[in-house]
Amino acid sequence: MTSKLTSIKRVYDNKVLPVLIDKACTLESVSKQRELVVPKASGVVLEIGVGSGLNAEFYNKQSVKRVIGVDPHIHPLAQERFDTAGIELVSKPLSAETLPLEDNSVDSVVMTFTLCSIPNPIQALSEIKRVLKPCGKLYYAEHGLAPKPKLVGKIQQIITPVWKTVSGGCHLDRDIEKLIAQAGFEVLGKQGFTQGVNIVGYHYWGEATVAINKSI
Repeated sequence: MTSKLTSIKRVYDNKVLPVLIDKACTLESVSKQRELVVPKASGVVLEIGVGSGLNAEFYNKQSVKRVIGVDPHIHPLAQERFDTAGIELVSKPLSAETLPLEDNSVDSVVMTFTLCSIPNPIQALSEIKRVLKPCGKLYYAEHGLAPKPKLVGKIQQIITPVWKTVSGGCHLDRDIEKLIAQAGFEVLGKQGFTQGVNIVGYHYWGEATVAINKSI
């Protein structure tokens, strides 16, 4: 029985879940959040959680030299979507917690709807800070903990342990802005419900720069 359940979960994780995530991440409210931050990236860009390449259409190909896409599970659609957008994609099928890049080597970092599923977000953000040039920026759009109304936040915290087992490790209750600041960034962003008051509708978006003389 255990082996059967394991097999079912493997099929779900490898075949069903990627399709569900791709569909969920193409919702209009999510796409609008991408459109607010992705076009601002320039130069050599590091994209955390490139996934199926949904950000490709939003990059400004006149200002982006190339995109280094990091993700443990890069979808074949990613390359196709970047080719269509006319943006060079360098795929790195790895976790953001250990980036195979030199210090101060990228001009911009793009992170959209992915910090929720990284096992160690502070470690990943520390790596991002390491590889980002001193004058570079981290552009982010994420969903996370809703501080108000408190009932929503409490529901997020209660169901996250179960939710993450069926959603690829997604945490509903992470305070995105707080995590970015804890990792040593100065944050300039906004937050609020963008698709109604619900457990996945509270979004954080904006940009962050490496804080001077600040360490974790």
